[in-house]
Amino acid sequence: MNALVGNPSNSFAIQTGNQKITPIIFKGKASEYFGIWIVNLLLSLVTLGVYSAWAKVRRKKYFYNNTLIDNVGFDYHANPIAILKGRIIALILFALYVYGKGSSPVLAGILVLLFFLFLPWLIVRGSIFNSRNTSHRGLRFDFVGTVNKAARVFIGLPMLTIFTFGLIWPYIAHEKSQFLMSNHRFGLSQFNMRRVVKGFYKIYLIVFLLPVIGILAAVAIPAYQAYLTKAKAVATPHAALSIPNVQAFAPIAAPMMLAANEEASPAQVNPNQVERLYSDNAPVEIAPAKQNAEQAEPAGQAGDMNADKVAPAKELGEITAAQQAIDDVANEPQEMTPEEQKAQDQPVEDLIKKEQEQAAQDKMKEWLTTPFGVLAGLGGALLYGLFIFSFLGYFQSRISNLVWNNTTLDKLSFKSSLRARDFIWLYLTNMLAIVFSFGLATPWAQIRMARYRASKLHIIGDVDFDQFVGDKKAEVKATGEEIAEMFDVDLSFG
Repeated sequence: MNALVGNPSNSFAIQTGNQKITPIIFKGKASEYFGIWIVNLLLSLVTLGVYSAWAKVRRKKYFYNNTLIDNVGFDYHANPIAILKGRIIALILFALYVYGKGSSPVLAGILVLLFFLFLPWLIVRGSIFNSRNTSHRGLRFDFVGTVNKAARVFIGLPMLTIFTFGLIWPYIAHEKSQFLMSNHRFGLSQFNMRRVVKGFYKIYLIVFLLPVIGILAAVAIPAYQAYLTKAKAVATPHAALSIPNVQAFAPIAAPMMLAANEEASPAQVNPNQVERLYSDNAPVEIAPAKQNAEQAEPAGQAGDMNADKVAPAKELGEITAAQQAIDDVANEPQEMTPEEQKAQDQPVEDLIKKEQEQAAQDKMKEWLTTPFGVLAGLGGALLYGLFIFSFLGYFQSRISNLVWNNTTLDKLSFKSSLRARDFIWLYLTNMLAIVFSFGLATPWAQIRMARYRASKLHIIGDVDFDQFVGDKKAEVKATGEEIAEMFDVDLSFG
């Protein structure tokens, strides 16, 4: 089985009381596998992917042959032509989907629907192909799951997600694991996984609860800071934005009034007095128009002023009185509703905010070009990767342990002791090695992962494996159920 590909650090069984613990050994080496990997890659590129079927067989055969139970390895017997047939079919279907998506969305939708309808069949046939082409000590594995059961697990149950608000997902994951594990057989002996739904819910609760808390904190803290900033801004009145200031128009208004009374003498019209009408600091005393006229009349009778100059003085009095009325209205406090105040201040605030954002972006771009900025960017990417790998490591280690520790094969049981911190370290270092080697460290990373997985998986049971497998072969021959190549097309996803 694919899940047995792994390896511990020694090849000796350990006797503890009445239980015999047999480690699974992976003895592959990165230097050996690199030659296989690079040849597979180059030939697949040269042949435009045709050689990838042979590459898959070579890769799996290397990992299976180097995975040992009691010093005997697994074997992989798949025919590359069968794999190539499956990939040609998949390529044709994908080409039809791309064509339909560009020319007829209805056709593309029909193809997607057909894919999901055939998904259970594809999963079952792929599992049959891989298991029947895997053997240990000459005895092959098998898969006996049915399409109907696969449809229930992979289509029926997920359709209930919307009605359960996602709470059914741990149960679906449990059913998938049990379907795939419990329907595998070694000879005629069937693997059996106990039901551990509660354990799946515990793992999923931790996996999904911690990210939710992190997301809520990431959203709540900036929102609270923005609220404090806005509250402080509201508490500070923007007088310059809300109260009109007419004093600034005094230098313009004074010459206009003087031009309107250009016939008046300097004694009658004082520019400084006109400008004082717009001053907020000096007290203004304005004589009514009637008083100005009465003062102009005696002046005319005394001979200091002729009758032609009385009329302009009256006009000036009327103008100053009207201007005083305008100033009184302008200086009255304007009561504005909060909506009006916000509408008045919004354009200026938007402009200021836009300028601040642009300045911050320019400053950030400039900072990122500095050596410290580059290091900070790499550090941020590393932290993000560490965050993702932490959840992947925890999830994979806990699920794998839960499944294997509750699985049996006749008198044999399994013990898995994967650790999340080990997965996190492997994921992180493998990623860095692959990135900085431009992909050339991929074989090394794959060998490391296979060796670690095997080192944490043991078989528990006082069984002689040669006798155990010999008995299974005899059962197969006696029932006439020797497994043949009934299905010669690989439609698996691996």
